[in-house]
Amino acid sequence: MPLIKRFNASDEYSRLLSTSQNRDKEQSNTEQETPLHSALPLLEETQATFQRLRRDSDFTQTNIFRFTAPFFTFACVLASVATALRKDMMPSPSAVSLVELSLGVFVLLVGVLVALAILRAIIWGGAVVIDGFLLVDIGSLGVTSQENRISKLNQRSILFSGLFS
Repeated sequence: MPLIKRFNASDEYSRLLSTSQNRDKEQSNTEQETPLHSALPLLEETQATFQRLRRDSDFTQTNIFRFTAPFFTFACVLASVATALRKDMMPSPSAVSLVELSLGVFVLLVGVLVALAILRAIIWGGAVVIDGFLLVDIGSLGVTSQENRISKLNQRSILFSGLFS
C-alpha cells in the first residue's frame, strides 16, 4: 500500500467494474464517504495556497490592477475600434466633423474608464471571496459526529415530511 494515496478517477472506475471479492468491502468504505470528503484534501491545499498568496507582500490588489490594467485597456480599445469601424456604422468620410470625432474619442475614454472601474471592482470582489474562503475551517467540515448526523436526519425529515404524507 503506498504511503500517499491520491484520488484517481480511473482507479475508482476500475474498482467499480472489477469482479474481485474485495469489492464489497471497498464499496462499504466508499459509501461512508461523501463527495465532500473526497474534495477535502483539494480544498485544504487550495486554502493553504491562498494563505501563502495572502501573506505575500507583492501580491496585492493594487499590483494586480497595475499589471492587468494595460492589457484590459488595450482589449477595450481594440473592441471599441473594431465595433466602430464596421462598414454599416461608418459614415462617409466627408460627413465626419471635428465635433463628432471629438465626441467619439470622449465616449471611448469614458467607456475605458468605466471598464477599468469594473475591473477594479472585480478584483476587490475576488479578494473578498478569497478572504471569506480563508475564514472557513476546512478541517471541521470532514468531522461528522453522531449529533450532527441526527440533526441532518431531523432536517431532512422535516423538509420531506410534506412530500410523503
